[in-house]
Amino acid sequence: TRHPVKLRLNPQHLHLIFPDQPLLSWPYSGLRMTRTGSDGPIRLERFISKNEVTPRSVVIEDPEFLAEAHRVAPGALGSFLAPPQRRNLRRALIVLALVLIPPLFFGIWKFGLPVLSDTFAGNIPVAWEEKLGETVYESMFQPPLKEPPPELREALDAISKRLLTAVPKQPYQFHIYVHPGNMVNALALPGGTVVVFQGLINATETPEELAGVLAHEYQHVLLKHSTRGIIRQVAVTIVLAAMLGDSNSALAAILETAGALEALNFSRGMETEADQEGMKMVLASGIDPQGMVRVFKKLEEEELRMLGLDQKNSEDGDKEVPGWMRLLSTHPAGKDRVAMLIRMAEDSPPNVRPLLPDVEWQRMHRKANKAEFGF
Repeated sequence: TRHPVKLRLNPQHLHLIFPDQPLLSWPYSGLRMTRTGSDGPIRLERFISKNEVTPRSVVIEDPEFLAEAHRVAPGALGSFLAPPQRRNLRRALIVLALVLIPPLFFGIWKFGLPVLSDTFAGNIPVAWEEKLGETVYESMFQPPLKEPPPELREALDAISKRLLTAVPKQPYQFHIYVHPGNMVNALALPGGTVVVFQGLINATETPEELAGVLAHEYQHVLLKHSTRGIIRQVAVTIVLAAMLGDSNSALAAILETAGALEALNFSRGMETEADQEGMKMVLASGIDPQGMVRVFKKLEEEELRMLGLDQKNSEDGDKEVPGWMRLLSTHPAGKDRVAMLIRMAEDSPPNVRPLLPDVEWQRMHRKANKAEFGF
């Protein structure tokens, strides 16, 4: 039955005023709107219950109704949309999200998070980095590595001291461990820990060659490459923790990831940066740069040997190469990097001074091997 009615809008309800009936108040959330044509009358329907088949409705011919409803109750218009209209809007929003969100997240992950994580790494306390280094060291080397023979320890400390004259204000306490393995390489951990393999020491003919590798590894520490790699692994957690001001959660997430070897894989750009800055360190400390050139040529040869070993093991079905060996096998310099070092060495200043002139380097090799391996 049709009845004439006056409508009154308030922020929560639509009031229906009848000439001969009590006032009705319909909440906007219970109303659905349909319309005849683009300019036709508006029909508002109200379902009292889910089981009701025929709704109560009101037909509004006033073209200003929607504008007035928006002014008095801005949130009401969303409730007026009929289910099909709402479904279409929802579908459109979902499609839009599916189109926009993947490239948005890719952009954030590819460009935004590296910038944020590198900024975070640049401001991380040295004490945190030292803790990271301890965590990585403990996860990779159990039991802990033994102290090298005194003569080798003195030589390592002397080389380190000479290199660090180039960066007198750096904040790290560098410590060099010697691993008894035959691997011709070294590894830098966050916070100043460097692990040198006995195979690398044996492959060097002069202390200048070992200094070249140590300069490269020291630059990984000074440039926070290891720390940046770990933090990028947990960038999302770090960002959320930083937003919430929860630094303890951030540190816990970093430490949990610190044992992952993948976090220690340096990009080609990082390796090149460590090469360049390492050579600058060698030159600034008055060490013969040809030693760094020679040892990186040897590292290039070792890389080719390791790649051949890994391939042979795969073909023969042998046990997989340990993770830390695979990590190190990707680390040595290639021909392009050696060529860059040669160019830098050619421009070296004339202030080169002998490194450890009183040490018989080859004799120290034999002595260190005998102390470590018993031959």
